Amino acid sequence: MTVEITSDADMPKCLNTSSKQATKARQLAHLHSGIPAKKARGPRPQGFFSRTMIVTLQNGEDVVIQFRPEPLDLGSFQVARRALGAIVPDVKVIEDEEMEREGIWVYWMECIPGKTWLDGARGRLSQTRVITVRSLGRILSKGYVGDSSALVVDRNLRPHLELLLASEDPQIRPSHAVARDLLGKLDQLKNLPLFVAHFDLNSVNIMVNDNCEVSGIIDWELSTPLPFGMGFGRIHTLAGEFSEKKFYMPPEFEDAERGFWQEVWDGIPEDVRSHADPEAVQIAVTLGTLLNAFQLEEGKIGPYNPVVVDAIPKLLTYRIPLIRGTDSPPYSE
Repeated sequence: MTVEITSDADMPKCLNTSSKQATKARQLAHLHSGIPAKKARGPRPQGFFSRTMIVTLQNGEDVVIQFRPEPLDLGSFQVARRALGAIVPDVKVIEDEEMEREGIWVYWMECIPGKTWLDGARGRLSQTRVITVRSLGRILSKGYVGDSSALVVDRNLRPHLELLLASEDPQIRPSHAVARDLLGKLDQLKNLPLFVAHFDLNSVNIMVNDNCEVSGIIDWELSTPLPFGMGFGRIHTLAGEFSEKKFYMPPEFEDAERGFWQEVWDGIPEDVRSHADPEAVQIAVTLGTLLNAFQLEEGKIGPYNPVVVDAIPKLLTYRIPLIRGTDSPPYSE
């Protein structure tokens, strides 16, 4: 089970305050780079599975030192970086005997320029949402990693759907009909190209520059390539948002959502586009939406976000622009 960190007190004694984390991060950054460190600060907000420090070296360069109670799967970062380039931070292991004795894994990461989308768009989200979401589509269009999704469909997606269908959880049962329909269409996804897919695209993991264009995407550790379209299921909360526990479309929703898909479609190579049948892509987006709401962890379906679960009936009616055309709304009433 993934170890969650709710406060600094969850860290071992040598790291249980931000000042201790900053001191150790400066020391490790100096040893790893050979350049003395001037200062260290924590990002806002901290993650749920690590404690992170941004260290400024004497040459002015910023680097990231991250302390984790569990090891990272660096393979996920490497796959994403090969496909998307410097938008994904380079990550290296730092070996440190003291940290190892405390059960802590330490990582050195490139510091992605900019701010989190949460901070960068603060006070101007509605004015900049289209810019951010379009630029994200442009970036993710470069995520091709393979011609076929057959192995992922059989090894990952089919078992996930079957477990969802076997669940009698009252939160899941209302989605059984959609899940059965998707299970019957699953083989159509095998011919879709395999694309990088971020496990948790949100306003904290997306970095933006001063113009609110995406400058980087972080936290790839739980991510895995998926059939083209599945990783875009987060379009609901990228172009839309939850307010007072309800999903709604702000006035700029369609400009952002259509812009995202236009950038994706224009950005993928012609030979890849020819294998991205719109009907199959629609199935992939719907499946991504469903499985994102009912995630699979250690052989069990969960955890649940009750706000997302309440919105699922509406979100599952979403149709991508290539399917719905220019006159129909994104969601059915």
